[in-house]
Amino acid sequence: MIKKLFLCAIALGLTLPAFAQDKLRILASPNPNIFPLLVALADDPTLPVEIIPIANTAEIGVALEDEEADGLLSMTYTAAQKVTSGNVPDLRLVYVGLWKGFSEVTYKDEHIKSLGDLRGKGVIVAGPTGGGKDGAPDMIFQAALKRAGMTAADINICYLPVMEAAKLLKDHAPLNSNPKCNAAFSFPASGISLVEPAASGMIMQGMMSFSSVSGMERGVEFQPLFSGFTAWPADQLPHGGLSVMSRVLTDPVQARNLARVLAAYKAAVDKMNHARGFGLIGVSGDISEGIAHYFQKYQLDLPKMVVMASLRNGQLVFRSDVNASVQGDLNRFLTEVVGKSPPEKFYSLQ
Repeated sequence: MIKKLFLCAIALGLTLPAFAQDKLRILASPNPNIFPLLVALADDPTLPVEIIPIANTAEIGVALEDEEADGLLSMTYTAAQKVTSGNVPDLRLVYVGLWKGFSEVTYKDEHIKSLGDLRGKGVIVAGPTGGGKDGAPDMIFQAALKRAGMTAADINICYLPVMEAAKLLKDHAPLNSNPKCNAAFSFPASGISLVEPAASGMIMQGMMSFSSVSGMERGVEFQPLFSGFTAWPADQLPHGGLSVMSRVLTDPVQARNLARVLAAYKAAVDKMNHARGFGLIGVSGDISEGIAHYFQKYQLDLPKMVVMASLRNGQLVFRSDVNASVQGDLNRFLTEVVGKSPPEKFYSLQ
């Protein structure tokens, strides 16, 4: 009898659909791409999606290939790099979001107005939980340097988690006071490469500081450096992306889940962009509380007031109206940032 039950179980297992779960399991690090999903889940907790928090891109390949996750909320160039490197060849880009924005936050009294002004100076490239080296923050920073006619050899780069970077900048301390920086960097950083709303938070911190160090500002916006594209405005770039494994698109249940999640995500983008008054307080709270909930083990702090300021001052801007017509410019942009053109099959924009 036991043998018969065992054989039946095997037979049933062989006939089960590829997806036994009823939710999309989405990997996400604490970058802005997750913000609309946090708002969408706050509005509708029944959405068929599960957020799987990760610290950095190193965790992506194994989780997706071992079917521990079904998709990825990330920078478009992160997803493209996973495909072009052969790490996750079956990843498909189904959604692209245009948004602001990366910038170089610098000290006002240094009067830095271009990346060229940073030659020979110290610069921090920061990731939300790690230093960002070889990840999305580094990829876009290196591409911006190239656009400015520079290389990493022209500046002194230290890669730090954003919370550690904030302390160095607040104290105007030498970079080598943090052991993760080059011991020869006996000078303070002149700037830090940051995405919103971290850039707004850094500037707000400077405004509230009682130190003698001058305040900080967005010395250099990255978006305008990437000229020559017509599919989006000069102050936006196709940073945001939702990618799923190809198996999601061929499974009827998961394809329906994806359609529902995407619709809710786009609605949340529109809600964020148009939020005013109590609505602005609400979405900012959803984002702040969501980051605290999902990423508490990384000890990240994203205050509601920082999110509100970033939305209100027009720096944290998302776009949900992107369609397949951007693919030509998108492919050129990704090829520039990643260094290799993604295959045609990578693009499955919904």
